[in-house]
Amino acid sequence: MKKDARRSAFDRRITFLLAVVLTLTGCLPSSCRRVESQAITPADSLSRHLAAQMTPDTLRLVQQVVGPEGKAVMYPRTVLFDPEGRLFVSDVERNSVYTFSAGGAFLEEVTWSGAAVPYLAGMRGDTLLLFNPEARRLDFVLRGALVHHFSTPGDLPREALQYVAVTDEAVYFKAVAKDFAGYLARLDDEGTVRSRTTLPGSYWRHAGMLRPWGDSLLSLSGFRPVVDVFGAALSMPLDTMALVGFDSPMLRRSFAFMQGHATQAPLLSTSAAPVGDRLFVLNVRPGWLRIDVYDRGGRLQHILVERDPAYNKQFYPIDLAVRREAPGRYRIAVAVPRPAPVVKVYDWVVPGA
Repeated sequence: MKKDARRSAFDRRITFLLAVVLTLTGCLPSSCRRVESQAITPADSLSRHLAAQMTPDTLRLVQQVVGPEGKAVMYPRTVLFDPEGRLFVSDVERNSVYTFSAGGAFLEEVTWSGAAVPYLAGMRGDTLLLFNPEARRLDFVLRGALVHHFSTPGDLPREALQYVAVTDEAVYFKAVAKDFAGYLARLDDEGTVRSRTTLPGSYWRHAGMLRPWGDSLLSLSGFRPVVDVFGAALSMPLDTMALVGFDSPMLRRSFAFMQGHATQAPLLSTSAAPVGDRLFVLNVRPGWLRIDVYDRGGRLQHILVERDPAYNKQFYPIDLAVRREAPGRYRIAVAVPRPAPVVKVYDWVVPGA
């Protein structure tokens, strides 16, 4: 009974604080109630037509990373490659970070004081930066030791959805919540706000991770196929990049929600990873892995799927990391907490490369 109670409390905390699966309005594709209308937006209709013209590429599974016996990953939340190809996995149930070699061998598990549902926000040299949304703190961890930390902004409600990304020059922080003026801020390494911009419109529209992309910062939306693009200093006016070619069985539900005919917005994407001139987007499906690849302008170039997908409504990928191994060849790590916790690593070779 106590174990079940701890699990229940943990699941509620993950859902509430990380806002990856559900926000106050959202639902997973496998759990959304049926919507009878077949209508979608004109933009979504165009995207669906474009996607239907493409032949998917098949990903090659090369590793399934779970950790050592007796210390297996329990809830992989975020994944990150370093320049040497090592893979880092944050485990939000164990409050730790696993490190694996480029070949998939377990190297170490790192824990540190104050970790509270941590996710990987980025790297600076050998230093990992981990955001702890429950503690509202950003930790700098070097070779297994906490070397610096600071508190993230506290001027937000308890139920706010929070996201962090880092570059060599700055830390970016996003917070959104119902009945709250959401914002995106640039912080220094002491947590001081150096610039800040308001995120207009409905808060659910801005619920999604932050990703640096060259000189730009991407603010992802998990509930619509669009990406907000900012300049690194947040001084550039907001630009919205539509993901042209994004198709999902939940587009009808999305349209119904925007029209006020549904009470929950469906989750369309949980994560994305920019690499070079390509943006890899996790396209959430109830049962199998699909990754869409877009160019700099947000137009679909490739559809990637796993080999022989089998329907499983419990399957749900939560994050991905992508590393370019050679011209035209990529390694892709996908964190999958359900139905069994694992990080799957794939190879993809661009056709014709």
